[in-house]
Amino acid sequence: MEANDAHSENDWEIARRAANGDEDAYACLIARYQAPIHSFVYRSVGNEETSLDITQEVFVKAWFALGRVREKARFSTWLFQIAVNLCRDHVKSKANRQSRVTYSFARDERDEKPGEREFAHPDPAPDRQAELSENASVLDAEIRNLPGDLRPAFLLGAVEGVSHKEAAEILGISAKAVEVRIYRARRILVERLSAQGIIPS
Repeated sequence: MEANDAHSENDWEIARRAANGDEDAYACLIARYQAPIHSFVYRSVGNEETSLDITQEVFVKAWFALGRVREKARFSTWLFQIAVNLCRDHVKSKANRQSRVTYSFARDERDEKPGEREFAHPDPAPDRQAELSENASVLDAEIRNLPGDLRPAFLLGAVEGVSHKEAAEILGISAKAVEVRIYRARRILVERLSAQGIIPS
């Protein structure tokens, strides 16, 4: 997300051209934001095919709304708001379990930089690889089992590295509330994963 900051000042200008029928302009916006939107959606729903469908729906909804949307927030913030709402709708209708990423939850949120994550060694032994894969699956399930008000804040702030300020704009809450929700989500995950022996208690 942060990598797109340099482009954010003209996103709405490009969007206005897209709203007037400039397909190349809209293709430019998709090229800029498809990857971060898809990343967030995938980690929210945990299924590649579903995440691709929802990501496509985000941009379809955005396309039809361009002519009437008020340009109050950053374009990326507006897109993430659409993605958050679609993911919430999906999670309410169906629970899915699938992921490849592991995170470090043992540190206190105040000691961790946004988006900091811990990855497994690229070439673990086969038995260790199986253990890591199983742990990742459990972790992913626990993330999606977080209370509905905590999950989007955690994914945006602790996983995607979105600033607390922008996450607050996306979710319609204060930056302090984002911080609190991430902290609460982290504590819940630590407790649940410790109980299963995945991280030290």
